[in-house]
Amino acid sequence: MRRKIKLFLAFSALLLTTMCKLYDETPVTSTNGLSCQNYTDHRFFEWGSEKYHYYLREERAECTYVCPDGTVKQSNISGKFSASSPLSSASKADLDLQFCDIAPEPAPTKPPASTSPTPTASPTAQASATPTISPTPQPPLLSGGVTMCDTGLNLISFRIVEPAPDLAGKTITVQIADRESTCAVNPTNPSLLTCTIPASVTFPARVVVRLDGAVVNDFTYDGLGCAEITTPMPTTTP
Repeated sequence: MRRKIKLFLAFSALLLTTMCKLYDETPVTSTNGLSCQNYTDHRFFEWGSEKYHYYLREERAECTYVCPDGTVKQSNISGKFSASSPLSSASKADLDLQFCDIAPEPAPTKPPASTSPTPTASPTAQASATPTISPTPQPPLLSGGVTMCDTGLNLISFRIVEPAPDLAGKTITVQIADRESTCAVNPTNPSLLTCTIPASVTFPARVVVRLDGAVVNDFTYDGLGCAEITTPMPTTTP
């Protein structure tokens, strides 16, 4: 199967980055009018001074949708798009809301049905309530500090709490502005969690971190310190 490849090169004083987008040959179109072009995003990072190489691979899709007024909206979603994707089975009203910011018409309310009076039950002995035990809150994973935010490379590094918890065998999931982000503990500096900034995200943005499904961080990052420190080269298509 032929695929389209887009290459990007970005340079800074300390960082050499190669970005490659490998597109599927044909788009996937669902019956609700959503059309998505799947691609795999490969990113290679090299810090020359530290002799460190880092690789990120992320599957995504570029989706387009025609709004009721004829406007074509585009959005970049995380993961491969297929017939089993939630958006593939979404209703037109859901897509109008997500892509076009058009809220569905409120459903008409029905008058309450008349009910016949029910006989009063005789009082019964009430069982004592069982006290509920509140779940123990999970300790945070991130301290809230940001050491690097590059909107050119779409990368951000968060500071991990000290002492760092044992993350062996655990699953870390991160959402930035309600969008999935790909993250990994920095092998060169294990005190950092380096994540991708999802497409079209602007700051301030809410950051939610989960460890094995449990929320361990939920905060808003104001974007102070973010800068576009890389200069993407022109796109090339072989």
